[in-house]
Amino acid sequence: MSSRTTAPVVTLDLRDGPGDLAGADGLHRAVRAALDGTAGQQAERFLLVDTADGLARHQRTYEQVLSYGSGHALCVAVGAPPAGPGDGIAVPPAPTPWALNRPSPLRPPAVGVLWVLDPHGGTATDPAPQEDAGALRPLLELLAAPAVFDAVLHAVSEVPDGVAVPALRVLEHDLSPTARARVWRQALADLVGQDDPGGRISVADPEAGGVPAVLAPLVGAGMPRSVERAEWRRAGGEADERFRACEAALDEAEEVYERQRRAGGLLRGPGGDADLAESLDAAAGELAAYRETVAETLRDGDGVGLPPEQRRRLYEHGIDLPRVPEAARDRIGPGLRGFAQNLLARRLPLRSTAARLSALSDLATPTGSAARLGRLDELCPPDLPRQLAGPRPFEVRGAAYEELAGGCAVAAAAGLWPGPGWALGPLAALAAAGLTALALARRPGRAGDGHLDGGGQSGALAQLCAGLAGAAIGITLGHALAVPAWLGMSALLVALIALPLLAVRRWAGALDSWWAAGGGPEGRDVLLSLDGLLADAVVHDWLLADARLYCADGARAVAGMIRRAAAAAEGREPVPAAGHEGGGRAGAQVPSDGLLDDDWFGPSYDQRAAPQPSYDSFETAGPRYDDTAQSWDDWDNWDRGPEPGGRDGAGAADADTAHGTPWQDPLADADPPPRQAADGPAPAPAAVPPDDVPVPWLEREAGDGGPELVATLVGDLADGIAGILDPYWGAIERDPGAAAALPVDREVRALIDGESARLARDGVAAAPAFARDPASRPDPAVLLGLAPDRVTRVLQAHGDGTGTVPLCAAEHRRLLSRDRHAARGVRFAPDVTRHGGGPPPADDMVWTPAGRYAGVFRLLPLRTGSVRTVRLRGDVGTMNEGAS
Repeated sequence: MSSRTTAPVVTLDLRDGPGDLAGADGLHRAVRAALDGTAGQQAERFLLVDTADGLARHQRTYEQVLSYGSGHALCVAVGAPPAGPGDGIAVPPAPTPWALNRPSPLRPPAVGVLWVLDPHGGTATDPAPQEDAGALRPLLELLAAPAVFDAVLHAVSEVPDGVAVPALRVLEHDLSPTARARVWRQALADLVGQDDPGGRISVADPEAGGVPAVLAPLVGAGMPRSVERAEWRRAGGEADERFRACEAALDEAEEVYERQRRAGGLLRGPGGDADLAESLDAAAGELAAYRETVAETLRDGDGVGLPPEQRRRLYEHGIDLPRVPEAARDRIGPGLRGFAQNLLARRLPLRSTAARLSALSDLATPTGSAARLGRLDELCPPDLPRQLAGPRPFEVRGAAYEELAGGCAVAAAAGLWPGPGWALGPLAALAAAGLTALALARRPGRAGDGHLDGGGQSGALAQLCAGLAGAAIGITLGHALAVPAWLGMSALLVALIALPLLAVRRWAGALDSWWAAGGGPEGRDVLLSLDGLLADAVVHDWLLADARLYCADGARAVAGMIRRAAAAAEGREPVPAAGHEGGGRAGAQVPSDGLLDDDWFGPSYDQRAAPQPSYDSFETAGPRYDDTAQSWDDWDNWDRGPEPGGRDGAGAADADTAHGTPWQDPLADADPPPRQAADGPAPAPAAVPPDDVPVPWLEREAGDGGPELVATLVGDLADGIAGILDPYWGAIERDPGAAAALPVDREVRALIDGESARLARDGVAAAPAFARDPASRPDPAVLLGLAPDRVTRVLQAHGDGTGTVPLCAAEHRRLLSRDRHAARGVRFAPDVTRHGGGPPPADDMVWTPAGRYAGVFRLLPLRTGSVRTVRLRGDVGTMNEGAS
């Protein structure tokens, strides 16, 4: 079996008898239950737990188990069996009264046997059965790790007979129960969070709020590029004709306005052009018509979605909806999925994620085109066209201070020439007043019947007075200063140039004021705003209506599922671990009447009429080690440490006080304990063993949790919930309404309970299987709040076997071989500890993907003759397997 396979270890407990494990169907059900129904998993590793006394009687069960999978197994034999043979067992004498009767199927290299004579290492006096189970629990959890299982099986296969007594020194690093409960509740509270979106989605820029680009057109106010390039106004349709007519009328009015505000407009009037007021009146009429077209289109196109009848009405108004990629549904589902997964990956609380998705749903929900009529009134009030076309007063600012000053200066310059100035000054004043009056006469609206004429005032009289005053000043200065003729002529030329310029400026200013007062500059902006409003309705209310509705339903469905997930996770109390690391565990409780009634493993038989089988012994083909040339005391100090119970490993002088009672030499003729009756009633199912039984080979270190622990747990749970949602995205894309029937809350509760049990079983150092980025996980020391080099120090101190504690009492150590070189060792630690100054690499080092254990696993061989291999004899078709 390759060590690279990921198949879990299936733990089968036979200490209470085979029970329902017998038979093809029973074993298959037990294996499936141990694998927790995981699809595609195969039973390639079996961890068999049995009593040392029950090994021989359960041979048929072992044959079934080994033929079920690939035939690789570790058998943990617990206790010291009596030396006397049981019913139907014939064995040769053994050198000690605690010889192990090993069934023939349990032979290396495919199968190894670990003989645990005393899980307390001889430190407990008359322990209760639950204490024995609690002391054995860490060993079984350790062996249930596939990597450790493979390494131990390989090491046992190199030990004589394939049977070894384990000696251990293990560090269990984990959170204290109080700290685990505290951080668990805090992690759940942070995972669930509050119903706060944690930010808003901007309609102007949805992508800034994390909305994917494929969803931005459905929730934002922008115009997709594909729609900008598409022509949605049907040529020759009502909307197109009205728009083009209004645009042409505004163009004509603007052209007339630009021509008339020049000097030609003042001096010769409109000439061949239309009157500006009439042109603006025509543009106002076209604008009002286009506004009415837009309003009718918005009213007729109102509705949910885009049914054929609504599309027909839009076509009558000249709206032809093109096909654009943004309206495709196959882009929306992946976009929603990416958005939700991104929120969960950012560790946003579940309720905040649901609130953000609800906000997305609200923005994507179509409101109908009729809802834009209010915006239409804001962009183009109903009285705006009348304001453009109505008569307005035409104000020439001839009486303004700056205009009076200009007229006075021009007349003064004209009268500065002594002599001719007496006539030129007053003439300049009259000319300025006449041009000002002409500007009023050229005002828009006077053409035709004059219904557009709003009258006005020019200030010509004020201009005349200011000019005469300026002429008097110029004449006086010219005579007083005796201005030469050339200077007088120069001043006259300046006056002649300034006079028309000032007049044209007054005319242009008056026309600009009249144009602005009527809203002339706003006409084109209003037209473009109306067109933009209609374009928004085309895109968001009609063209993308179905896509927006689908997006809103999908986002609302996902938000509902995440809210259900939050409700399922809120306040979920931690549960104890239900199984062992790396695999499942199945027990055998009450024997059934149909044991081995399936002929898959052999002929069926009647267990009630079958005679008791007998056994023959045979020696294995493996090498033997003669230990007669060595004494026990030569190797009794193999670990150079204290014996369990406080004795010095260099001798056993005080062995008779190890357990507080006199002890007899096991080589003496002492009667072992009586054999348990094979046909007795099956014991009741054992309770869950305690996890705090003190054993000398296990050091427990409990931390209170580091600063990154809660955030890491929140990330693990968020990844798990994202994994729960993964298989449902297809169903949500097909029918968002079906999301309410999906069992998300049930699966979240199972996830929370499973992760809580995993933390209790494996600890927090290793990432769960569903973690999206396990490489970024903090170091175990950071998570647990323990010393970062604790694992390294344990492996360096005990890596060579020093300080390991054999799982046997002092009186059992005479079973151990004295050959130092026959022992094998395995060192193990979680893979996450190898980073950041972890243990140095070694040939016997095993890195476990999960777990809270690290330490040294020493395999001690047994003396020659301490293992007796037995096999069934007689007709297997009439064999009856007794209860242990």
